[in-house]
Amino acid sequence: AGRRALFRYVYFPASLPAILTALRQSVGTAVAVLYIAELIATRRGLGYYIYLSGSTLFDYPAMYAGIVALSLLGLGLYFGVDWLEKKLCPWEFES
Repeated sequence: AGRRALFRYVYFPASLPAILTALRQSVGTAVAVLYIAELIATRRGLGYYIYLSGSTLFDYPAMYAGIVALSLLGLGLYFGVDWLEKKLCPWEFES
């Protein structure tokens, strides 16, 4: 087999589960960094909305709605990568 065939049929499929696991684990960090970045650097976005609603306007139901929306974003991304792993790596989930 040539280099391209080895990469396509051996190396890439063997490393794909580890890549997708790392991506799934980094989703939580990405959502947390998104909140911090929107809180500090902008006047728009969900992070700023949570901060503004909670600490400035004292509108706690709106603040918790923003927190739930950010949590749903994180869960959606997490389970999206999980679904992608099940679709691209079916040999891991066979019994």
